Amino acid sequence: MNRGDQAEPGVKRLNESQLRTGDIILVTTTAAVSAVIRAATGSDISHAMVYVEDRSVIDATDEGVQARNMQRLFIEASCPVHVLRLRGEISTDQLTAVRTYLRGSIGTRYSKREAMVAGLGGARRWTRQQFCSRLVAQAFASAGIGLVPDPHYCSPADLKASPLLEVVLEATLPVTAEEAAAWEGHEDGPQQMRDAISALLAGARTKNSRIETFDDLNAHLVAHPDQDEEMCRLLEISGYLSVWRTEKAKNPWQYDLALMNTMPADEIADYCWSVLANEDGGPNRYVVNRGAYSFLFRQHSLRFFGQMANLYELLATLHRQRVDTAARWLEAHGHLRQEPAAAITPHSDEWFAVLERWDPAQAMMTRQVIRMTGRTDVCSVCGDDPAADYRLPEQHRSAGGVDTLRLCDDCVRIRRAGGEPFFALATDEGRSGGA
Repeated sequence: MNRGDQAEPGVKRLNESQLRTGDIILVTTTAAVSAVIRAATGSDISHAMVYVEDRSVIDATDEGVQARNMQRLFIEASCPVHVLRLRGEISTDQLTAVRTYLRGSIGTRYSKREAMVAGLGGARRWTRQQFCSRLVAQAFASAGIGLVPDPHYCSPADLKASPLLEVVLEATLPVTAEEAAAWEGHEDGPQQMRDAISALLAGARTKNSRIETFDDLNAHLVAHPDQDEEMCRLLEISGYLSVWRTEKAKNPWQYDLALMNTMPADEIADYCWSVLANEDGGPNRYVVNRGAYSFLFRQHSLRFFGQMANLYELLATLHRQRVDTAARWLEAHGHLRQEPAAAITPHSDEWFAVLERWDPAQAMMTRQVIRMTGRTDVCSVCGDDPAADYRLPEQHRSAGGVDTLRLCDDCVRIRRAGGEPFFALATDEGRSGGA
């Protein structure tokens, strides 16, 4: 505890400093349903969730599969908590697969019946709906990691007994009275997002009861384009397009270095390091989602897909602002030395990897240009030569796409006339890394 704070009687929370992305958190409560699950499985725990990034977990409850703010997860002191981690190292690709599965499952409805079957036994025909331990086991199975013999039907107790997992020590901390008071009446942005997701998907299910996730909704809309305006209406009235406003208004200091400098340095340092640490956790989900929806919009020209692409581009931009502000604070306080971001060579593997996440259609077009010409030294847009490497000034760069292109003279003029002030890279800089 800091500064002599007194612990709030009988309450604890997870110790963020001990957690890593991909950790499995097993908890219980004093509620009657929890007691039934514990009795049926002969265990001291009744619920499972996965730590997906700093301050965020994903689990399946009666709200369905949703993300939650871990800082709000206060646990009665008498209730056991077990944090489990895969023995040995989990690869970056495996971790990305686990998180992708979890995030792709958001919105899926909860199956109370199948949860009971997992604990009490019975006929085992499984559906695409979820319950807590199934979600965890299936997420790891999607990465080739078999935590339990049957990922479709398992209990939190089965996860606890998995030989592939080991216990993380010192996983909880007592909650201080000051901390508990600070959260009282504090607006819960993640809850607003959960409500918006539930409202949107519930509305979509009136058109197709088999819809569980956003991917299902997208597929339904492709098959039924006449429902585009109805889905746009649901998107608007659910609040899904505007939840970000609440989060930004609540924490303006995350985007403003001057405001950040007015806050306690030790707390801000912890926050900034956690923001940068999350950047090592694989592709940014806003960038990935923006790329997917922009591709759908180009294919089908439905307004719903365009609105979603615009939303995720905005969220990617806001995320980049948070990251940049955190890095600038650390640099200004002598904790970090930033090197200028190097230009990515157009048509290199790294360049295509970035572009394919942000704008898959553009990446496909450029690959087709290269296949047709049989050369990589041609214009990224039209395939003409000669072409040279160009880069956008920092203030004109997107939040997640490439900022370099290989362009012919005509395409350079067109881009500049369209408001993209590309400047030529020096030959040795633009060609370094080879293409």
